[in-house]
Amino acid sequence: MKRLFFSTALLIVTAVGFAATATPASSQAVPRVTLGEPSHSYTDGLGSLRGVRELSDGRILIADGLGEALIVWTPDTGADTLTNIGEGPGEYQMPDGLFPLPDDGTLLVDLGNARLVEIGADLSFGETTPIAQGQLGPGMTLVLPRGTDSNGRVYYEHRPGQMGAVPDSAIIRRFDPTTESEEDLAKRKLPEMKRSESGGPNNSNVSIRPVPLSAQDTWAVGFDGSIAVVRSSDYHVEWTRPDGSVLTGAPVPYDPVRVGNGEKDAWLEGLAAGLSISMFSDGGPPQLSFSRGGSTRSSSNRDEYEWPDRMPPFANASFVDGDGRAWVERSTSAGAPTLFDIFSDTGEWIAQVQLPPERTLVGFGENAVYLTRSDDFDFAWLERYETPSL
Repeated sequence: MKRLFFSTALLIVTAVGFAATATPASSQAVPRVTLGEPSHSYTDGLGSLRGVRELSDGRILIADGLGEALIVWTPDTGADTLTNIGEGPGEYQMPDGLFPLPDDGTLLVDLGNARLVEIGADLSFGETTPIAQGQLGPGMTLVLPRGTDSNGRVYYEHRPGQMGAVPDSAIIRRFDPTTESEEDLAKRKLPEMKRSESGGPNNSNVSIRPVPLSAQDTWAVGFDGSIAVVRSSDYHVEWTRPDGSVLTGAPVPYDPVRVGNGEKDAWLEGLAAGLSISMFSDGGPPQLSFSRGGSTRSSSNRDEYEWPDRMPPFANASFVDGDGRAWVERSTSAGAPTLFDIFSDTGEWIAQVQLPPERTLVGFGENAVYLTRSDDFDFAWLERYETPSL
């Protein structure tokens, strides 16, 4: 049996009581805003929180991948779960990302069934599109969305070469499910990767994993189709507009963070929570499967890697909010508050937002920021905050 396996850390992944302190961040030239208390909190712990989508009427869709549940939450009222779990039409398994579509629709990434599902405003299930485009095999293309636009097109990144290759850059593409057409829009630098292979010709295993804390670009897309690519060479934001024009912001100053055991452990935890893709065959047609998390990594794994002395300027976590601003997670020391640099739609660095302790940004809504926290039992808890004035 020939099996290809690779794992990559995808951090995914907007107040009553809001407190804005317009004080300069240490060594920074922009004000820092601190979120206060959440306006609403989802009252049940989730096995994992993979996607959040706020509808125009205030309902919130929540994807619990580990719990295999697609939840509809109305703050102050309650929640229901869409129970149509399975492999057939109108069913789902392992819900993951949730992205907006026109007419208050939603695109669900159904990893369990390896497909993208269109969900209407009435929560009815519609058209599906396979994640794997082209013939299933080493040369296929995987459409794993990073964003959508107001025309229903999907934005993802394609890594050139056959599955099991180690490219140094990825192509940011736009895919139209209606016409099945694709368009290359930009490129981003990938983290350094190491490839290893074991076994014989009829039973080989290929493993690809990233070099710890190596510099990489990150990117996000707004609902108007504007793409923000954050360049790691000198830390600036480059906007590509729907008409093809490009706006480049000025470099952002930063003090490199020294790498210690805490930073190493945080990187290993992110790697363990990443997306794993396997393709295997027992002599018949190849099969594709996806999974998230499940790896156990502890401080004993540190010695398996070669570590740099300093961290890159930012993490692989970026978003575009409803006002067209780019949010980029800055690298910080382990245990320090999570900081997001905020950039205008021209690439200007305008502010920093500090998240409450032990919170992770997962998405945005109408005047809303959605964060999640994990407890000691690894349950995820969703919170809604009001968007700060920036």
